[in-house]
Amino acid sequence: MKSLQEIAAHAQARKVKTRIAVAVAEDSNTMGALCRAAQEGFVFPILIGTKQRILSLLETAALPSEAYQIIDIPDQDAATKAAVKLVKTGQADVLMKGLVSTDKFLREVLNKQRGLLPPNVVMSYTCALELPKYHKLLLISDTAVLPYPDLNQKIAMVNYSVKMAHKLGIKEPKVALISATEKVTEGMPNTIDSALISKMAERGQIKGCIIDGPLDVFLACDPPSVQIKGVPTPIAGDADILIFPNLETANAFYKGLMLFAEGELAGLIQGTEKPVIVMSRSESEKSKYYCLALSCLMTEVR
Repeated sequence: MKSLQEIAAHAQARKVKTRIAVAVAEDSNTMGALCRAAQEGFVFPILIGTKQRILSLLETAALPSEAYQIIDIPDQDAATKAAVKLVKTGQADVLMKGLVSTDKFLREVLNKQRGLLPPNVVMSYTCALELPKYHKLLLISDTAVLPYPDLNQKIAMVNYSVKMAHKLGIKEPKVALISATEKVTEGMPNTIDSALISKMAERGQIKGCIIDGPLDVFLACDPPSVQIKGVPTPIAGDADILIFPNLETANAFYKGLMLFAEGELAGLIQGTEKPVIVMSRSESEKSKYYCLALSCLMTEVR
């Protein structure tokens, strides 16, 4: 799949309604995305929050009442707990953040007794970007969860991103470990991590992909730059996945592309028992719609 719309088309073609538990559902962009996906037949929204506010947002959606469920819980903390419980107990397939703040939402996801993260598992975030000037989807990590990932967390980021790439039909994704330079140097500790991960992949400790790093973005995504610099990399300017050294660089990278390059994205929390959609309340309805489609793809058993 080389576009976000292809992901949505695949979700529609499955003829399966994925149950989405939405914590504090009274958000217009979230509701718009859910209604579109429900109309197209690939989700069944379970809307948890203040019933009257939810109904007012549904007035223009033309959705029949049997196409969704509303659970009236006005308190945000209680609504979030209820949404997580539905997913935890198998009554819903995907958890989605609505109007609740990200910290409240993730606190419940991470709760050791009733949350969705198994013990000793790394939680991360991977998103798929569609860019007008790149010839395919570009997966990047981590834009939202790990501020300064250590070596083991970076390995988890790679594995999660590779798994998503496989779901997108990319049999052997090319993974670029991003830095400011392709040279390994003590002055940039991330370059040492990248070299270690590359060697681990070479020895078969990381499977299902081609990995190289450190590389800058030009070497990762621009074939002419590879020729100009003369760097022998198997990525060859054709990366499927970019792994960034920290959240600040990844976050700034994707937001810059969204703002200045007309990018669109779909992303999910990784490592949880079931897919978790966490997007800013300011993200577009279209991006939230694509996140729903991606979550359906990730629940698919192959």
